[in-house]
Parts: sequence; C-alpha cells; structure tokens
Amino acid sequence: MAVADNDEGVYVSAQITMPGAEGEAWIQLPPETETDSEGAADAFFIIGLILAIGSDGVLEMDDAVSRRLIYNSQAAQDILRTWYPKQLVAARLDVPQRPEDKTPRLDRTVSCFTGGVDSFDTLIRNESDIDALVYMHGFDIPLSRTDVREPTSAHLREVASFTGKQLIEGSTNIRRFLNRAGKWPTLTHGAALSSIGHLLSGQFGRQMIPASHTYSDTFAWGSHPLLDHLWSSNRLSIVHDGAGSTRVDKTKRVAKYPAAKEHLRVCWQNTGKYNCGVCDKCVRTMVALSLSGDLPEFKTFDSEISTDAIRNLKISGMNSLSFVQENLDFAREQGATEIEAALNALVADFEARRKTKNASGSVAALERKIAPLERRLARVETNMKATKTRAVAAEKSVKSLQKLLPIRTWTKISNARYGK
Repeated sequence: MAVADNDEGVYVSAQITMPGAEGEAWIQLPPETETDSEGAADAFFIIGLILAIGSDGVLEMDDAVSRRLIYNSQAAQDILRTWYPKQLVAARLDVPQRPEDKTPRLDRTVSCFTGGVDSFDTLIRNESDIDALVYMHGFDIPLSRTDVREPTSAHLREVASFTGKQLIEGSTNIRRFLNRAGKWPTLTHGAALSSIGHLLSGQFGRQMIPASHTYSDTFAWGSHPLLDHLWSSNRLSIVHDGAGSTRVDKTKRVAKYPAAKEHLRVCWQNTGKYNCGVCDKCVRTMVALSLSGDLPEFKTFDSEISTDAIRNLKISGMNSLSFVQENLDFAREQGATEIEAALNALVADFEARRKTKNASGSVAALERKIAPLERRLARVETNMKATKTRAVAAEKSVKSLQKLLPIRTWTKISNARYGK
C-alpha cells in the first residue's frame, strides 16, 4: 500500500490479489488532500473485507488498522452474511491492529454528494455543519465516460460555489474489484463510500452518507442504518443521515432549494444527458416534483411528465417498490387521480407477480419435500415386486417337487420338518 504525490494530487494505491482478479486498486485525490498511511490502511481494510467475504474468506494485510474498525467488522460481517447467507462467507482476518489512532478532527464534516435528492437533502438539513462535499468518479459514472464526467464536474463545482463548501473531487477503480464481490447497490456501495471517508480522516472527523431509504424499509441495502456506522474508526465517525424522511419528503425540501433547481442529478443511465428523463429514477423524481408543482422550475428535467412514462415504470424489487409506493401515497394526498391510477396499477401488477412467484416457490418447496418420499415409495414397490417374484418361484419349485415325489413321501417330509 502506498500514498504518494503526483501531478494530479494524492495517489493512494494497494495491490490486491483475490480469486479471479489481481492488480492495483487506486484512488486519485486532489492536491492538498491530507491522506496518511493510517487512513489508507483503514480504507483498504474495508474494501478488502468486502472482497474477502464475497470470495475466498481470507483478508491479509501488512499495514496496521484501527482497533475499533477491526472490532466493528465482525458485526458488519454478521449483518451482511445474514442478508446474503448463500453468497457471502465468514472472513479470516490476518491484520495487525494499531495500538491507538490519531486524534480525530471533530470540528470538520465531509458529506458524500452526487447531486441527487438524498445528497441535496443531507446538505440542506446540515448546511451549517458540513464543511466539504466529496464525489468520486468511477462509482456511479464509469471512468471511461469522460463525456458524462465533464458536465457532472461542472455542476458539482457550481453547487460547491453556491453553498460555499469545499469540493473534493476524485476518481478510483475500486469498483472494478468490488463488483466481483457483489452488486453495487445492494452490497458494496456503502463500504466504498466509507473507504473514501477514511482517506480524508486527516482533515475531517465525521463523514455523512445520505440515506437511500427510511428506517421502516428493513430490506438489505449496501448503505444502511444498521451498517454504515460500523465502518467508523476512532478518528472518523460515519453517520447514516436522513433515514427519518421518505424520498418524497426529501424531494419536497429539495424542490425549494435554488441550487437543486439548477443542478439536481438523479440519472444513472449515463446516456450523455445530465438526466435522461426516461429511466425509472428520472421518472419517479419527475413524478414527485410534478405532484409538488415544482417540476417546471427544474432546469435539468423536462417541464412535464406524461402518464405513459409513468405506466412504463418498472418495479423490480423492494427498493423500487418503496419509491413507487411513496409517490402513490403522495398522488392520493394531492388528489392527482390519473397519476394515482397509473401508480396503483404498477403496484398491483408487482404484488400479483410476487404472489405468483411465492406460490411457485411454495410448490417447488413442496415438490422438494415430496421427492424423497416418492423415491422411498419406489424402493418399497421394487422390493414388493422382488418378494412377489421370489414367492412365485418358490411356488413353482413346490409344484415341481410334488410331481417328482409320491404324496406319502411328501407328507412325511412335511411332518418331519415341522416335528409332526
């Protein structure tokens, strides 16, 4: 592992060896970033742990890691393996511990910022506490998409200028490795964001990770109120922020914020447009803004959303269901009957598909239970046939003997056999 200065700023790297992949994982940070070997060790410990539980279950490091972080990692493993018992394994750690950490910078806070609804909501509610915003290219936008990177960077700089916050804009290839351990949204992205916080722990004592869902959403997700704080060390506290509000509630707040009207970005399709306007995230956000009456004021979206676009939304799981349900509740509240009907049909279709899937699963489970019984019954039938065959053969043998021996001789043999 190494921390070195280069022409672009600070370059942090580590050699990673895991089943099916080997190479250098790196994070490029801007000039004047105060990153040291301790922060780098903690960052790569988190990344390494995810890689270990998602592959061969072995994590070996030469550099010493925060004692608190190592201790917390057991609970983090337990949570993740409870969520994904068939996918993840327990990790064996061969990692030295630091006897103590440096004094944390408790007076400074950095917040993860993508320009989305969750990011803006955390910024709005904690604006007086947040000192800096951090964004990493290579997370939601691939490193190869320089055409998307440039306009995104421009919007980020405008937001930082408007709010008076420091912007820490970097890039990394660590998702190349993390994708081998599991899916970005449901497993790895929270750990990835936390690792960046540790690289900045020489300047900031607290990192905020904007929540995707609420406390009432109990399904597994890569960034989660049960999980994020466990990535803290003695020098960095990680806060999962905003889980007390629904996405609709956040959108209502964001809708009144001038910088958001100019720079809100929710799209993950990377089509070349800042927001494509047709993907599920874009449509759901536009629905909420339309219901609140604020959509025409947002320059990064079209001023209208069609009912056909709403009908084409896809609900693929509990994550997307939660957001569609929130919009449905908001439509009812606003008396928007046409939007309500379209969203209600989507939810009903998903529930019907889920019931069919559950029924199919129940039938499959019953079939799995019946299969061993059918095999046992087949064996019994086979044994009965064999017994019947032997009985028929014995009867034939008796008849043959009766033909060969006089009846009196046969009677004497029978009496002698049974003691008569």
